[in-house]
Amino acid sequence: MVQPLLRFLGLHDATSDERRATLWVSVMFFCALSSTFLLRPLRDQFGVHQGVEELPALYSLTLLATVVAVLPFWWLANRMPSRRFVPIVLHLCAAAFVLLALGLNVIGDYDWSRLPWLGGVFWGGFSAVNVIVPTMVWIHAVEHFHRDQARRLFGLVAVGGTLGAVFGSWASSFLTGTAHAPLWLSGAAAAALLEFAFLAFALSRPACVRMKEAGEPGGAAAPQAATGGVLEGFRVLLRDGYAQRIGVYMMLLGVLATSFYAAQTELVGEQIKAGKAQHQWLASAEFWGQGLVLVLQLFWTGRLMKRLPGAVLLVSLPVVSVLGLGIWWLAPTAAAIFFVQIGRRGTQYAFEKPAREVLYTPLSLETKHKVKFLLDTFAFRLGDLLGAVLQLQLRDWKLTTGGIVLVTIGVAVVWIALGLSLGRRRAWQRTS
Repeated sequence: MVQPLLRFLGLHDATSDERRATLWVSVMFFCALSSTFLLRPLRDQFGVHQGVEELPALYSLTLLATVVAVLPFWWLANRMPSRRFVPIVLHLCAAAFVLLALGLNVIGDYDWSRLPWLGGVFWGGFSAVNVIVPTMVWIHAVEHFHRDQARRLFGLVAVGGTLGAVFGSWASSFLTGTAHAPLWLSGAAAAALLEFAFLAFALSRPACVRMKEAGEPGGAAAPQAATGGVLEGFRVLLRDGYAQRIGVYMMLLGVLATSFYAAQTELVGEQIKAGKAQHQWLASAEFWGQGLVLVLQLFWTGRLMKRLPGAVLLVSLPVVSVLGLGIWWLAPTAAAIFFVQIGRRGTQYAFEKPAREVLYTPLSLETKHKVKFLLDTFAFRLGDLLGAVLQLQLRDWKLTTGGIVLVTIGVAVVWIALGLSLGRRRAWQRTS
């Protein structure tokens, strides 16, 4: 019974330390994404409440919150190894969710006007945390898994995160609809889940260290802090063309994500009026999208990562996005965008994201810690802002849905070309 299960999970040829490390990092990812996906539908409901015309302002808050987060993180990364700064970041995010719970207790049932500043702070702060928390998991993973281990095991780590996203989305819908729980309980539960993520991180450390030492010639000391000053991430980015291309790729990822988010915000706001109904609709979309991710990851992600060139997986999301844009053009309804978003979620988290994380495995510690954090947060959120400005401008120009779709497809084509370029570069690194 045990061997068939290990074979199904792709762990039959893994060492005991690889299995332990993969298990606990997966649990860490489960708790981290459970926390953020529990709150994500509420954040999106506030976006629907504000409307498409306010998206540039909201994404400006997101970018500001991200900038505020990046420099302190670099300061930490420059002075201590990840075994110390990852717990600090997780505890700070948990504390922020406790403060959010206090604010949600004041506004009651979606009455954002009771604390006019809370919605904007929640949007900007949560949008930053939403990428910071998963980045902590992947920084921990890419530091200890070498390239071959990443190709074999990152798919399973991603499954842990997807289970967390499914659970968090379900919990959001359950608390809102079935249990009729107050909104503050979601904030408190999210904070508790981040503390569980820290516990899983601590339990993963011994196996991760032994695994890394065994994978390097003559053994390796525990990872040290990244070198260079607080702004070393910018310096590395300016001189590393490969990292620059990943940065542009992340920006285009944000631009397209915001394009679909704008369509979703517009259609849900027009066709679903009550705040609680919007919250449940958004939670359901996340639940079914992450459910699809789970199925794909269990049966396809690991196999495809071993057999297909990285370029194929990197362009899977922009290709599916082009198809989704066509569906939005032909059927501009909330029901259509519901299924499009499910398809995009499945493709992104089952195929594109694991392939993207492998891009970092051969790079230096400074790139893994500082540049990766910069790209996963600032570059991605800058893309969000650019996408929001683009979508609002296209609507100000009175373009039809078809015109908006054609312009957005043009952006997706550039994204596809860049993904192919990055995939070929990674293949060259693997064989050089």
